[in-house]
Amino acid sequence: MLSAETLATIKSTAPLLAEQGKAITDLFYSKLFRQHPELQHIFNMANQAQGEQSRALAESVFMYATHIDQLQNLGPMVSRIAHKHASLQVAPEHYPIVGKYLLEAIQDHLGLEPEHPVLGAWAEAYAQLAGIFIKTEEGIYSDNATKPGGWRGFRPFIIREIRDEASGIKSVYLQAEDGQPIADFEPGQYLGIKVRVPGHEYDEIRQYSLSDAPGKNHYRITVKAESTPPSHEGKVSNHLHSARPGDRVWLQPPTGDFTVKHPDRDLVLIGGGVGITPLLSILLHRIETGEDVSGLVFIHCCRDQAHHVMGDELRRLSAQHGFSYLVSYETGSGADHQGYLDQAVLSQWLTQPDADVYFCGPKPFMAAVNSQLLQMGLRDEQLHHEVFGPGTRLLTP
Repeated sequence: MLSAETLATIKSTAPLLAEQGKAITDLFYSKLFRQHPELQHIFNMANQAQGEQSRALAESVFMYATHIDQLQNLGPMVSRIAHKHASLQVAPEHYPIVGKYLLEAIQDHLGLEPEHPVLGAWAEAYAQLAGIFIKTEEGIYSDNATKPGGWRGFRPFIIREIRDEASGIKSVYLQAEDGQPIADFEPGQYLGIKVRVPGHEYDEIRQYSLSDAPGKNHYRITVKAESTPPSHEGKVSNHLHSARPGDRVWLQPPTGDFTVKHPDRDLVLIGGGVGITPLLSILLHRIETGEDVSGLVFIHCCRDQAHHVMGDELRRLSAQHGFSYLVSYETGSGADHQGYLDQAVLSQWLTQPDADVYFCGPKPFMAAVNSQLLQMGLRDEQLHHEVFGPGTRLLTP
């Protein structure tokens, strides 16, 4: 339990962190990787190069400082980050290392003396936060290790099959190398996948949503190739696109908290591009378990027909099971709407004001959808999103 004095000191630093947090976290990562280059395999170095990881950490530190006297408000953020950490195999011994260089970065950037009360307060506060994450992550590790087919750490899997789904998008089917059972998962969760990309010194770990229903003897992910240079975004996705059946990858058990919270409520699923993958898992699970999906609404936004992922399958399922499948193309014909998804279209397609809405896709897409839904009168607690990449918060477009 932190003292009242420590709480007051931490909260007093929140405005400073809002203004200078990114500079502090940039300095932190510079110090961390200089002294511990081996930790680069845990962090997405493409996000480091683009500054996204620093922004996400600065946001989290600011949120912690703001709500340190009401930790219950941080529950969703802690859950999302802890699941991401579990997919990376973050361990308790990593936290003292991170704490050391974070405090050094605060001290150096602000020009504080070693005995300054702000440093003492943040040392206590960081220890408390580390304890929360260690406990939460151990619960995830333990649950995954003890469930049928479960395991702890990275387990070798073999690529069994690769299927083309749309232009630049492939599904990859993964089977345990030892042939033993694999852990089930909750629809909407993701896998942490570790690969060694040729020509790169460190392993790379990325997260990919599971795109099939649970209960199979394999996992399926659906991956979009990126046209950016391999030193930046898309390094692992492009590597998976060039892989062949029989190649080996290493997987963490499924994790993630983008799962249906209220199964009894009406459901609306909105996906942008390959962001439909966790939503597809949610839909297929409901169909395969015999649930009535006739009231479900599935909205899919794509660039055009060539980039329409699993469109034929979803149209067939819609005709067979009676749910509404609505498609929007940015350009070209063949969809229910042409152009960007806007509030006018959403108002026509969403006729259930009390439904829970789950949406996933590029951050600008999700920010726009989130803003439009709130303007339509939906409540925050009805809206659920999955972020691909660091950070948990959507910015208004």
